[in-house]
Amino acid sequence: MGKSFLACVLALLCLLTPRSSGRVLDDKPTDEGKGADFKGKTVEMKDKDEFSILLEFSAGKEVIATTKGTKETDVNLFVYDENKKEVGKDTSPGPLCEVKFTPKNDGKYTLKVTNSGGTNKVTLQVKVAK
Repeated sequence: MGKSFLACVLALLCLLTPRSSGRVLDDKPTDEGKGADFKGKTVEMKDKDEFSILLEFSAGKEVIATTKGTKETDVNLFVYDENKKEVGKDTSPGPLCEVKFTPKNDGKYTLKVTNSGGTNKVTLQVKVAK
């Protein structure tokens, strides 16, 4: 009974363990420095994947953040200030997103990109007014 019982317990644990649909992602955004110096980032994303970056912006200078994907999946873009308050988002269908915002204060902002509907190679770009 010992080996059979152990095998059943292991099988049950395997069934109850949550499965990841993509790679394991850290909830903590990667710090990419100053937004004006950011050269863009391209990420191979699986279904239900996401990534976040942290960029520093100056108050009063308009920022335009965009995404584009190589495939027709649903990509979304969210922007949060240092207090985790949403300052902009684009949740329209498809791989193209655009969020325009003007920071009220100097500080670091989190840009979060999500993907659903299959794998996609997604590029995040940022333009800052001079």
